[in-house]
Amino acid sequence: MIERPRGTRDLDPAYLARHSFVESAFRRAAESFGYRQMLPPTFEPLELFHAKAGPGIEQEMYAFKDKAGRDLVLRPEFTAGVLRYYVNELRNAPKPIKLYSLGPVFRYEEPQHGRYREFWQFNCEILGGTPLDADAETTALAVLSVRAAGARRVETRIGHIGMLRAYLTVPKEVQGRILHALDKRDFPKLHQELDKAGQLDAEATLRDVIALRGGPEILKQASDLLGGVGGEAFEHLMRLSDRLPAYGIREGVIFDMGIIRGLAYYTGMVFQIHAPTLGAEDQIGGGGSYALAELFGGEPIFSTGFAIGMDRVVLASGAEGVAVPPPKLDAYVVPIGDAIRGKAFEITANLRGTGLKVDIDLVGRGPSKNLDYANAMGARWAVLVGDKELAKGNVALRNMETGEQREVAVAELASVLGMDKPLMGGVEFH
Repeated sequence: MIERPRGTRDLDPAYLARHSFVESAFRRAAESFGYRQMLPPTFEPLELFHAKAGPGIEQEMYAFKDKAGRDLVLRPEFTAGVLRYYVNELRNAPKPIKLYSLGPVFRYEEPQHGRYREFWQFNCEILGGTPLDADAETTALAVLSVRAAGARRVETRIGHIGMLRAYLTVPKEVQGRILHALDKRDFPKLHQELDKAGQLDAEATLRDVIALRGGPEILKQASDLLGGVGGEAFEHLMRLSDRLPAYGIREGVIFDMGIIRGLAYYTGMVFQIHAPTLGAEDQIGGGGSYALAELFGGEPIFSTGFAIGMDRVVLASGAEGVAVPPPKLDAYVVPIGDAIRGKAFEITANLRGTGLKVDIDLVGRGPSKNLDYANAMGARWAVLVGDKELAKGNVALRNMETGEQREVAVAELASVLGMDKPLMGGVEFH
């Protein structure tokens, strides 16, 4: 037996039914906000991610050389590809530009529950908006997308990395290492980096600030701890919290000064969304405002966005008991006798042509075994095509749930099956 690669999964029909439900919810949410879809290639130049995250990042990615010796990488996320596309193709397009991407991404990480080396991501970016409006729209879309996908019991934690950048008066490269240590809660590393930078006096303050979590009152506490530095950041967060209720987001949002997202390109508001139903590994998404366009050769532009792990949302919606109908056939056609198999295939083709999901016996079973198979495949109806019924222009239609059977005219079969077809259930957007 050949095993699948570590960190991957075989996605079965039941899982993919829920996955499709989540994906459809994400698409509807993004498009309702005026976003258009953009999909970068599955592999990109390695230098794109060196520019974004620095050398050494390939240790966390699937990097390889192609047959011409070019250094490539399977995309580990979408933002870099979207910004490359913007700089190359859309710099002169009307602003703001609102793009979403959805598909598989790849990271060479240690697999955990809900974390895989191949996983699906939903990504949204606004390029060129004003900071408050774009940040509010981004945060609202992220929260409402998750709700629409069935994960209702979530907590959104909002911070602002700008206040810490303003407080840390050290070169940007050193600042990045300090923020990364804070983000990972690697306090020995934090001590080491602050010591090298001659900033050990800031250690206690930084640790106290990132421990603050709660309502608007903690913004004043953080400001006091930082000696009044970062006033614009705190004002921005207050205005953001006042804006979110206009989107119907009135609960489940807290300020968390420990939300840092310690990557060098984040510049302002940052946030994370957590689903407590998932246990210890409960983060399902996050984002914030950032500066990347200039790293790829473009002019500076205010940018904000987020990424949501679809696999985590699939798990969270399941944990909350959101009902997703399993994939079912509308009908399974059972030819009774070899003489009428041609007519049975014609009926099947006509039904498929109306958009119904229809299968037919391909192995020549008897009626009883065919009905067992139809039941195993989740067919709602069995269409029994026999000489006696066909002579009258009819077929026998059996309800696979109740066992009730009646004759239906072949000419009316598609409308009868379509009329009875249940609508796909969904979760309210708000």
